[in-house]
Amino acid sequence: MSIEMTIHGTGTGTCSLTGKEGEGMTVSFKDGTVGNAFLSVKAFMQLVRLKTGSKPPAAPVPPTPAPPPVVNGALAAPK
Repeated sequence: MSIEMTIHGTGTGTCSLTGKEGEGMTVSFKDGTVGNAFLSVKAFMQLVRLKTGSKPPAAPVPPTPAPPPVVNGALAAPK
């Protein structure tokens, strides 16, 4: 699937989708979903992934630490 868009400029501003201030670009998509709007880099990438149906790269899952070893079996009641 191809996405046709025009990037009008780059810089910092308030994202049209999130309302947050940050680095991004002013873009227009040919399908009319976004027209001459400033999008943060993160919002732009999310929108492109949404339009292409792809998923973001999975974050690495840290290994789960091993449980501590049991010493001398189960706990005994005090005598």
